[in-house]
Amino acid sequence: MKVFTRDYRITGEYHPLWGDYFDGMEPCVLDIEATGLDRSRCKAVLIGLLMRTDKGVTITQFLAENHYEEDKVLDAAMDYLEKNNAGYLVTYNGCAYDVPFLNARLDANFMGRHIGMYHFDLYRFLCKCTDMRKRVERMSQMSIEDHYGIFSDRGDTITGRESVALFDQYALSGNSTVEKIILTHNREDVLHLHRLMYLTLAEVPDIHQALAVYGLPAAGGRLSVRHTIKRAASGKKADPVLKITGEQIKDPVSCAYFPDGNSPVTAVFNSESRSFEIDVPVNTHPESLFMDTSLLGADAFRDDPDCVNNYLILNARTTNLVSRYLAEKYYDM
Repeated sequence: MKVFTRDYRITGEYHPLWGDYFDGMEPCVLDIEATGLDRSRCKAVLIGLLMRTDKGVTITQFLAENHYEEDKVLDAAMDYLEKNNAGYLVTYNGCAYDVPFLNARLDANFMGRHIGMYHFDLYRFLCKCTDMRKRVERMSQMSIEDHYGIFSDRGDTITGRESVALFDQYALSGNSTVEKIILTHNREDVLHLHRLMYLTLAEVPDIHQALAVYGLPAAGGRLSVRHTIKRAASGKKADPVLKITGEQIKDPVSCAYFPDGNSPVTAVFNSESRSFEIDVPVNTHPESLFMDTSLLGADAFRDDPDCVNNYLILNARTTNLVSRYLAEKYYDM
């Protein structure tokens, strides 16, 4: 196995409000190259990882020199994530491909390791939370790069499909030119995905609402949290309910809490399904939604600009705060 590193002077946050949700969590941009799409029999042969440094970003690549070094590549990448305190992953369509592929290969190699952290898949975010599908013909990463005018900056000349055949050639010959072509393609994918995070997120009109739809991080990335407001059916009188749902990404628990004289909250966590659901009644006056934070024991909201006499006005931002607070509270109880 070979290891390659390269530094770039790219600094800044992905979005001005990104720190409201990801403070203290370091992103790691990830892209893999494999011998095919079938994770039951194909192998991961190159893993590219980008992380921020004091001077910009560093891309580290772990490359197998033949078809028999997959375990070394996987082990090195997992060690890298742990040693560099990666807080969450950034991928493009990684929810469907990269991460489940890597976890399947970790299992296939009996390594006893698993990627379990909050995952921001830019492809999934653009599809669920923006109108990008209406603006481009295809949703491939290269098409999005072309839409933002950065595709021409790429230094590679191949596609992911071509890299499969090239690796077979490289495994037999060890040719340094072929090696460079494979590495460059993977490195450009990682670097341009990092650039796309800045470009695409800058156009999101309401990042609070978008993250609520996608799933915002909580408990240091151990949870992914979403929420909706459920109103009474037409003709029925009942207070609206803030319904908080999500995934237990790491260290799942099973527990249940029900309303009592001190709290109106219902919370159920299921370790087997790695899911959770929390219901909280909210009030209306006359059309605005608000919540009595004293019933939640949430002193942290008393200084919030949208909190008046312990009543928190619910908007996209404050609803995110309440949802994350309650998810963390009951998860850690």
